[in-house]
Amino acid sequence: MTVATVLNFGTRIPTAVLELLVKEKCSRITLNRSDALELALLRPPFRTFLNSSSNSCEGNEALEWIIYCLPTMAEYLSEAGQADSAFVRSETMKTTSKIAVFDPNVNGFVAIDNKSDVLKTLASLDQLASDLFADKNNENTVVVVGSGGREHALAVALAQSPLVGSVICCPGNGGTATEKNPKIKNCGADQKNATVVALVKDLNADLVVVGPEQPLVDGLVDELAKECPGVKAFGPTQAAAELEASKAFSKDFLQEHNIPTATYKNFTNVDAALSYVESLGENERVVVKASGLAAGKGVLLPESKADTIAAVHEIMSDKAFGAAGDICVIESFMTGPEASCLAFCDGKTAVLMPAAQDHKRALDGDKGLNTGGMGAYSPAPCVTPDLQAEIEAMCIKTVEKMVERGTPYVGVLYAGMM
Repeated sequence: MTVATVLNFGTRIPTAVLELLVKEKCSRITLNRSDALELALLRPPFRTFLNSSSNSCEGNEALEWIIYCLPTMAEYLSEAGQADSAFVRSETMKTTSKIAVFDPNVNGFVAIDNKSDVLKTLASLDQLASDLFADKNNENTVVVVGSGGREHALAVALAQSPLVGSVICCPGNGGTATEKNPKIKNCGADQKNATVVALVKDLNADLVVVGPEQPLVDGLVDELAKECPGVKAFGPTQAAAELEASKAFSKDFLQEHNIPTATYKNFTNVDAALSYVESLGENERVVVKASGLAAGKGVLLPESKADTIAAVHEIMSDKAFGAAGDICVIESFMTGPEASCLAFCDGKTAVLMPAAQDHKRALDGDKGLNTGGMGAYSPAPCVTPDLQAEIEAMCIKTVEKMVERGTPYVGVLYAGMM
């Protein structure tokens, strides 16, 4: 039986890798942080050749193929990355093992069953790592803006990079204050623009990563460009952040550019909104949203016409979400699995991360009010490789159209899919 171990692949599975597995008739595969590979193997024609239901090799059978995807330097220097490279080095000493090294930067193999090339590739990674540690100028100072769990995760990830000397969380939280990694510290009383700008100047920081939406909507990136022109900022400008700041703007943008979105209407007048609700069929469900930022809580899911009328009053008349409810979005109610999709954007294109499924309803059984989020997991099984590609295409189109309107989007783009 031909068996294989695939190391360090993420969501993008190159066709060349699948073809190699098929050519070698690998019928049993061990996946190492490569969950998306199994999904790719389930698609024809690959499932004709491979049994992907088995994720591990049993017993002490020799591995005939190891496919190693070259990691980023941060991945390579991590504990898991070092374990992977040590495994590959040890396998080069065995006559029963064949090793292939795939380089995602060139989208091709740099070594196939040539153990000398494999060792040279690993040696080059070691040399790069050595150069990084030798050059103290590479130890950049990064400021992470925000005080939530999101910012804690960002700080931990950034601190793993050998290019980063310190990660300063502004203002941070109890978790970042007690992080074991000595690179991570808290500083700053709040996340206001003036506080962040002053801290960046004081630290002579190299990079600012903005976690929450509010500072972006308040124009922090614009302020940094003006006051600290040599500092890189990861996040959209105030004009580009309108995609997150206003659901009404986002809906109009998506409709204008033929990017799929639920049927909707925007309202600035409560009487007009109520009149529209009255015109709906008795069993026609809708979702009522405060257009502005509401900490993830400004979406109401009424179950009857009376509930819908009450939701409109809550948002527009009672101002339950403050100024976020100045504009109300009423859109058709959709059913089905929901996925939260985030994409890295450089102002020109987008690369989608693995999708997540989060749970916003407060109670079990999909009951209770919508919250900012009661928990999440990733990857989302409902987002198949085909859907992943389709969603990424929507994100890419969004970024391209934002460039056309003169507001390029840099940072992380959020897309809620159903």
